[in-house]
Amino acid sequence: MADMSTSQKTSMDIFRGIMDHGPLTLYLANSKTKMPIGTIHRHFKQLEKTGKIRVYESKKKGRKKIEYGPTIYGIISFYKQDKEFAKKIQNYFLIWIENKEFQNELEKEGFDVTIDNLKKSKQIFQKYMDYFSAVEEQIEMIKRGEDIVSRDTLIMISSGLLSTNPQYQKLWTELYSSLPGMRKSLDDYMENMIKSYKEFKKNLK
Repeated sequence: MADMSTSQKTSMDIFRGIMDHGPLTLYLANSKTKMPIGTIHRHFKQLEKTGKIRVYESKKKGRKKIEYGPTIYGIISFYKQDKEFAKKIQNYFLIWIENKEFQNELEKEGFDVTIDNLKKSKQIFQKYMDYFSAVEEQIEMIKRGEDIVSRDTLIMISSGLLSTNPQYQKLWTELYSSLPGMRKSLDDYMENMIKSYKEFKKNLK
């Protein structure tokens, strides 16, 4: 397990409880994890706010209670924090695909959720976790200011984000037209991206 703060470990334990026994209400989570209700409530709120869990429709008869289950992003977030959790990922896939909320998320990502192809889909899901959990690690390293991405690349990414703003789009256009050095940097970056994409498509054949 990677080094985690006490708060992160608590979130991991609660999330694992949801994965193993859920969907869970606040009180069922208290029963399964033996943690105080207040602690669970606080972490439930944070996990939901950050998009790692969501409300699932209760399958139980009678009075409906608020139950929480994982999002794909939530699973990605915790995947590399616990080796035992990661080992069970294909089993988790088969368990949670029974829930329409999880199934809908998988379908949006393009997973085949038909019964006949579950064996292949669970294997692809593990590879999906391997890749996107590594992406999340890179994002966290960038947030911490670790020098893993060149400044030029960060400038291009940030410029792309600003391009949706008409004010900055106009400024970018004027600068691109006026500054040959900046124009060359952008052209080189885009050409390399296109080249990489073509290589990627070629390897798919």
